Amino acid sequence: MRCADNYPSSEWTMANEPDDLGWSRAALMNAYEFAASIGSSAIMIVQDGFVVSAWGNAADVTGIASMRKSLLSALIGTHEAEGMIDLNATLADLGIDDCEPALTLVEKQATVADLLTSRSGIYHAAADQNPATLPPRGIHRPGAQWFYNNWSFNILGVILERLTGVPIAEDFSRRIAQPLQMQDFQPEHFYFKTIPQSEHPAYKIRMSARDLARVGLLFMNSGRWDGVQLIPEEWVSQSVKPYTDLGRGAGFGYSWWTGRYILRSTATSVHHPQEEKHFYWASGLGHQYIMVFPAIGTVMVHRVANSDNGPRGEQIEQLQAMLLASRTIGVPLTTPITE
Repeated sequence: MRCADNYPSSEWTMANEPDDLGWSRAALMNAYEFAASIGSSAIMIVQDGFVVSAWGNAADVTGIASMRKSLLSALIGTHEAEGMIDLNATLADLGIDDCEPALTLVEKQATVADLLTSRSGIYHAAADQNPATLPPRGIHRPGAQWFYNNWSFNILGVILERLTGVPIAEDFSRRIAQPLQMQDFQPEHFYFKTIPQSEHPAYKIRMSARDLARVGLLFMNSGRWDGVQLIPEEWVSQSVKPYTDLGRGAGFGYSWWTGRYILRSTATSVHHPQEEKHFYWASGLGHQYIMVFPAIGTVMVHRVANSDNGPRGEQIEQLQAMLLASRTIGVPLTTPITE
């Protein structure tokens, strides 16, 4: 896996020119003009630890939607390595239940690993989840079927706090935000959403694009930050491994989305050998993402301040194609999927 030797301290280091890092300024400007027209609010591109280009409100602290799940997974990895969390522990082992109708004996056999990989088979009402999107209770046994269900992710937050005795906001701040020297994050940017139908809240997070880019760089460097292993390398590797094949080259790991793309090593020769490479991303409502391309040392962050007025699927695909085509060395040929 390719790693960057450069890390931001209290500020990111900006490239003098995108071209110095293998990106076209003119092509990026065209992509940003399109981004402005479709409702994007910020884009940040990091190459080998340096900022290629930042557009929009990269310092604005706004809701990151479901990207929160990938961040929580990273935090869980630090505790799993210390023996605090057992991925094979069941909900029955952990004493987890919920409001009526309570969990069944079968549902309580779901493990922490099932929750992380969104294969719990539990379709109980959940905070931050539209109940109309849920399948009938009991239709799938734990571990048998992938279904993107917020109950699972909410419970991971509950389990983490119960086992550690430390509030998630404090834990994340100490283990990840502070070592990464995040510029905008504060513990109060964690907040909770509840509904009467479930006793377990959804933890929510507000963050800036430039702080999310630090998370992407941390993962691109296999959990290392400036010589310190903040997240176990094995956890990062397992997190971005596809445990479920979602089709079109996409998969789902430990609350991270995974994919493949075809890489041509030069932008000028169509006859040059092409290689299939792996990438992964954290995704949130409105086509927000942290996207990591380890083979080419690139992290890309896309933000939408107002997800109700954000890009449509075909528009985000066009924007991604424009952004990736701005790279002049090692050009990804296929458009990633972000939802």
